[in-house]
Amino acid sequence: MATPVEFVELEVAKAARGLRLVTVGGIPSPWSEAAKALFVCKQIPFVAVRLNPGDKEVRKWTRSANAPAAMYEDEPAKTGWAEILELAERLAPERSLVPATPSDRVRFFGLAHEVMGAGGLLWCSRLLTIQAGIESDGARGFPPFVGRYLGERYGLSKAELSRAQVRVQEGLALLVETLGAREYFFGDKLSALDLYAAAAMNTFAPMSEELCPMLPPIRSAFESMQSELPALPTLLAHRQRIYEQHLELPIRV
Repeated sequence: MATPVEFVELEVAKAARGLRLVTVGGIPSPWSEAAKALFVCKQIPFVAVRLNPGDKEVRKWTRSANAPAAMYEDEPAKTGWAEILELAERLAPERSLVPATPSDRVRFFGLAHEVMGAGGLLWCSRLLTIQAGIESDGARGFPPFVGRYLGERYGLSKAELSRAQVRVQEGLALLVETLGAREYFFGDKLSALDLYAAAAMNTFAPMSEELCPMLPPIRSAFESMQSELPALPTLLAHRQRIYEQHLELPIRV
């Protein structure tokens, strides 16, 4: 059973040593949930701080507008999915979540980028959810004020939207094809890609409120997009296994 994540106030985290992790508050952000999952599975102790809207002090501490941000000792904050993974691997190399062989590592990082990276599956699904909210005046997708803010921040354009629709379908199909009938993406061993895929599915087909609480407008936004952004049964079954066997339920945001 996974050790529960400990959330603390900012001043407590700033005074602590070791690993501190800033995550998005109130939302099961796949990037934040994936970062938490890495350290939980590697059994690396850490305390977590929530980043809420308008929280200038947390941003000042991490020197980043975004979450997650992994703070280890006096090192600069790590904010990208790949550098957070590198930190986790460095802190607990004996429990590696990266495939061992060179060919598998190359495929692993390519697939991970397709899920987590700029222009990838999650990035593109967010663009579509933003646009749906703007077009429907909040009946679907994000509330309009959230959509407009995020649209300006992440470069919403007609060209991007057209590409995003294709990339989402391609990304989901690629994950299904890669997983096949296996329990894990790479052989019989858990990898970070399993954690990334499991976290990603919560934005396509959220688990129940009891297992995955989130702010009501965000839940409505994710649930309203299921007809356009289908999460396939193979990936939902995979998510269930990963959370039940390796992670904490209910999710704490």
